[in-house]
Amino acid sequence: MNKVFRGIKLNEVKCRGCTQCMNKCPMAAIRLKNGKAVIYEDKCIDCGRCIESCIYNAYEGKRDTIEDIKKFKVKIAVPTVAVFSQFGDYINPTVIKNAIKSLGFDDVFDTTYACDIASEIMKKEIKKVNKPAIGISCPSVEKLIKTSFPGLQENIVRVITPIEISASLIRDEYVKKGYAIEEIGVFHISTCVAWKAMIDMHKNESKTRIDGIIPLSDIYLNLLNNIKKNNQEGETCDLSYTGLSWSYPGGLSKSMNLIDYITVDGIENVKDVFEDLMKGKLKGVEFIEGHACSGGCLGGNFLIENAYNAKRITKKYYDEINSTYGVEDISDQYRNEFVKSLRYIKSNEKLAEDFLGAVKKMKEMNEIINNLPGTDCGLCGSPTCKAFAEDVVRGLANIEECTMSK
Repeated sequence: MNKVFRGIKLNEVKCRGCTQCMNKCPMAAIRLKNGKAVIYEDKCIDCGRCIESCIYNAYEGKRDTIEDIKKFKVKIAVPTVAVFSQFGDYINPTVIKNAIKSLGFDDVFDTTYACDIASEIMKKEIKKVNKPAIGISCPSVEKLIKTSFPGLQENIVRVITPIEISASLIRDEYVKKGYAIEEIGVFHISTCVAWKAMIDMHKNESKTRIDGIIPLSDIYLNLLNNIKKNNQEGETCDLSYTGLSWSYPGGLSKSMNLIDYITVDGIENVKDVFEDLMKGKLKGVEFIEGHACSGGCLGGNFLIENAYNAKRITKKYYDEINSTYGVEDISDQYRNEFVKSLRYIKSNEKLAEDFLGAVKKMKEMNEIINNLPGTDCGLCGSPTCKAFAEDVVRGLANIEECTMSK
C-alpha cells in the first residue's frame, strides 16, 4: 500500500464534534466518531477546507519554523510567487527579498525564473500525453486525480513544479561553490497546507528536495515590519511577469501561449470539470489548468491578502517589470531531470481488490442506499447517506448507526 503523507492535523482536544468540517469537506473525507472528527486519510487531498470551516481552530496545517533553518550551514528561501502580492500595494521586489533574507536566510531564489523554465518544458511535454492535457501546479489537484480520477493520470503533463525546479537549481549552484548537499537547507515560503505533504513525500530526492515549508502567514508580521523600515525606491531585482502569472488562474496557460484551454479554480469546480472530462464532454479542449483554492495560489490558506486585491497588485508588477526570462535554451540534463516519471497510483476509493468483488459490494451499497431515508442528516457521523452506505460495505460503519431508519 502507498504510504500516505498528510499536510493537515486535527487537535482532538479542540474538536467539539460540531460537524461543520464534515459537511464542508468536498471529498467526504471526514466522519464523526464518538463525538470527534476523524479524517479518512485515503480520501483527504489536503485542500484545507476543514481549516477554513472550523470555528474552534481544531485543524491546522503542518509546518516548519524559522528555527528549523538553523540546522543548515547555508539557508535558502524559495518563496511562492504570490509573496509579492501580499503587502497591500506594489513593493520593490528587492525590498521584499531583503526582508526574507533578514529572517536568517543566506539567499532567496527567484521562483519566477523556475516558472518560465517549467512553462518552456511543458510546451513540448504536452504533446506526449492524452488530451486534454492537465497541467499540475497544485498538489491538491494532483492528489484529486490520483485518488478519485486515476483514469486521468495519462493526461497529466509530467513536469515537476517550479518549487522543485528552484530547489534543484539552487542546490547545484551551492554545490559548485563547494558546499555538501546536506549543508544546504532549502525552505519553501508557502501559500497552503498541501505543499507540506508533497514535500514530505519527495524528501528522499536529494536535488529537488525541499527541507521544509514555512507558511507565509507565520512570518508575515516580521516581513511587513522590515518592509516598512526599508521600503526605499532603488534598483529592482530581476522578475518575470509570466512567472508571476502562475499565481492566479489562467497564468500558466497564458505563459505557454495556449489558446484552447480551460482554467478552473475551487476544488468543487475542478471535480465538476474532471467528471465532464471522464464523460467525454470536453471535445476540442487542449489543456486544463486546475487550482484547488478559489483564486488560485492567491487564495491559499497561508496567505494574508484578499485574493482579488492580490491579483490587482500582481498586475501592477506587469507595468513595472514588463519582462520575462524567455528561457528556451535548457540543457538536456535539466530538461530530463525536470520531467518526472508518472507514479501510477490506484484509487483508494475502490470497494474491493477484484472486479467481481467490487460489483458485489456496489450492489450491496445500492441496496443500503435504497433503504436509507436519504435526508443526509449526518446523525450517523457520515456526511451523506451515500457516504454512510459506502462506509458500511467497507466495514467502517454499522448499519445500526443510522437512527433515522429505525
